[in-house]
Amino acid sequence: MTIRRILVAVDGSKPSVDASVQAIDISKRLNAELTAIYVVSPDTRYNYLEDTITPRLPRALKDVMMIAMQRGEKHLDEVKQKAREKDVRVKTDVIIGISSVVKEIVEYADKNKIDMIVIGSRGLSGIKKMLLGSVADGVLTYAHCPVLVAK
Repeated sequence: MTIRRILVAVDGSKPSVDASVQAIDISKRLNAELTAIYVVSPDTRYNYLEDTITPRLPRALKDVMMIAMQRGEKHLDEVKQKAREKDVRVKTDVIIGISSVVKEIVEYADKNKIDMIVIGSRGLSGIKKMLLGSVADGVLTYAHCPVLVAK
């Protein structure tokens, strides 16, 4: 199996930062293309909807999504900086999640013919997600390619 394209999913958590460092190192070693993505969780919209007064919804929801996208860009800029230090080029993408973060990562990998996914063992979701099943577990289950879970 040849690994030519590597995908790393980041969310700003320590495990995802560790995953990005590992993905950069593997990309350099294998001379593989590296892509880093940040998925804006669909929960961002749904959590906001529960706490919002309906008449203000469209404008305020747009603001919330813009803030979430900017946060994603910030995390991806950190990956770019780490990659630059190792002389590795990285393509980045912020994705607005529609169904689930797991599905967005897996579909992105499939659509872009990714050969390996690198993901942190736990993200920002904490104990609640640990009990309900994590993004890493979901990606492991549904990905079409090997998945490296960074601890």
